[in-house]
Amino acid sequence: GAGYLGQWCDIARALDIATGYFEIGALLELDGKWQQLDEIRILMGDEVTYRTKKALVDAVRNRVAGVLDLGLEADKDDNPFLFGVEAIVTALTNGQINCRVYDRDKFHAKTYITHGRLDVVGSQALVGSSNFTRPGLTQNVELNINLESSSEVAQLQRWYEEHWDDAKDITEAILKVVQRH
Repeated sequence: GAGYLGQWCDIARALDIATGYFEIGALLELDGKWQQLDEIRILMGDEVTYRTKKALVDAVRNRVAGVLDLGLEADKDDNPFLFGVEAIVTALTNGQINCRVYDRDKFHAKTYITHGRLDVVGSQALVGSSNFTRPGLTQNVELNINLESSSEVAQLQRWYEEHWDDAKDITEAILKVVQRH
């Protein structure tokens, strides 16, 4: 999961993600890599919106509290978590990261569609069981298959666009949660 996405961040211009669960830890796991992308779209289901917000709040609160408790505020530029959160806030603000929630039906899909910067690279996809969470990318036993066939990836992209178009933008809501905490 994380290795695959990290490698693609080096050569991709965009990443389209469909996930049942999204946690800020996934972006922090890819910190220094995802920033190379021009655009990241994250599509998630509504049954996890509260859990997603809680995960964002808890992750930020716990790490910031820990840093402050240790008196390390002056060293925050050296702290990859704080740098990472600030980068996420900037990306949510400037439109580099967009988040939508699909609430018409239970949304449990998981795919990562990568779009190469060069035409010769094209687009590929990872389809499987990994949610866009730190455990989903690094710890859990997951089953994911890499799709390289342009016709299969195009079919998957059509599915993604259909569901993206039917979803509601929650980028601002997620940004407010991150900024508030």
